[in-house]
Amino acid sequence: MTGFFSSSKHSSPPHNSSPSPSHNFSVTLMEDTLNSAEPIIKRWDLDVSSSNNSYCTASSLFQESRLEAKQFLDAVTDLQHAMQFVVKESFSSQLLVRAQNLMQIAMKRLQKEFHNILSGNRYFLDPENVSRESTRSSSSDEDDNIEIESCFNEVSITNENENEKVSVGVDLKAIADCMIEAGYGNECAKIYKLNRKSVIDETLYYLGVENFCSSTVQKMDWEALEKKIKIWLSAVKVAVSTLFYGERILCDQVFSISDNIRESCFSDIVKESASSLFIFPEMVAKYKKLSLEKMFRILDMYDAISEIWNEIEMIFGFESTAKSQAMTAMVKLREAS
Repeated sequence: MTGFFSSSKHSSPPHNSSPSPSHNFSVTLMEDTLNSAEPIIKRWDLDVSSSNNSYCTASSLFQESRLEAKQFLDAVTDLQHAMQFVVKESFSSQLLVRAQNLMQIAMKRLQKEFHNILSGNRYFLDPENVSRESTRSSSSDEDDNIEIESCFNEVSITNENENEKVSVGVDLKAIADCMIEAGYGNECAKIYKLNRKSVIDETLYYLGVENFCSSTVQKMDWEALEKKIKIWLSAVKVAVSTLFYGERILCDQVFSISDNIRESCFSDIVKESASSLFIFPEMVAKYKKLSLEKMFRILDMYDAISEIWNEIEMIFGFESTAKSQAMTAMVKLREAS
C-alpha cells in the first residue's frame, strides 16, 4: 500500500486521503480573510468604472468615511498576514492568486489616496507649519517627545455623516505603514518624494535662493553680489530652521516604521536645495576682488552658518552631503577672511 509521504516520483495520495491539519488551517484562514477583506477592498477598486460602482473612482476613501478607511487598512493588514502564513506553509492555490490580485487592487487605491492627501494639503503640510506645531508641542513636553497627532496640522472635514478634525499626517503615516508592511514601500516613497521635493524647491525659490555656477559669481560686480549675499543671509536661517527642519519632522513621522525609507526620502527631497544653499557662500569666498570692507559680508555669512550649526547637525545627521557642504563653506569663508 502506497503511503502519503512515499518517495516514489509517480505515486500520488490515495483518493480518500485527508488533507493535513496545517493544510486545512491554511485554507480556512485564507478563505475567511478573503471573504472579510474582499467586499471593502473591491468597493474602492480604481479599475471599476463609476457606472458599475457607486463609489466613483474620483472620490476619496479617507474623506468619504473615517470608519471605512480604518476598515480598509485593517482588511489589507489581515490579508497580508494571511498571505505570509500561507507562503510559509508552502501552500499554493487559487486562493493565494485571488489574494494577490486583491492586494494589488488595495495598493493602487492606497497609492491614489496617498498622492491625493499630499497634493491636496500642501498648505497644511507646509514645513513652516509643521515646524511651528512641533516646537509648540515640544516646548511643553519635559521629555521633548513629539507626538504624531500634535505635530501634524489638523484639517476640518465635513460630510453628511461626520464633522471632525482629522490629522493629515496621521493618515499619511497609516497609509505608509500599511504599504510598507505589504511590500510596497518603494512605491509609497516615490509618491512622497515627488510631491515633497516640489514643495521644498518652490519654497526655497520664493526665499530667493538661486543656483549659481562659480564663474557667474566671479563675474558679478560687487554691488550685484552683495545683494545676493543679503538675500542669502535672510534665507539661510529660515531654510534650515524652518524649511528643512519641518520636512525632517514630517518625513520622520510618516515613515517612522522604516529607517531606510525615512532617511532616503529626506535625503532625496532636500539634497539639491541644500546644495544650492550651502555652495553659494563657498563661491563667494573665492571672489577675487575682496577688499577689507567687503570682508564684513564674508564674516556675516560665516556667522550665519556658525549660529545654526547645531541645527544643521541635528537635521542632516553626521554623514550627509549637506552637512559636508556647510562645513566646507565655513572653512572657505574662514580662510577668505
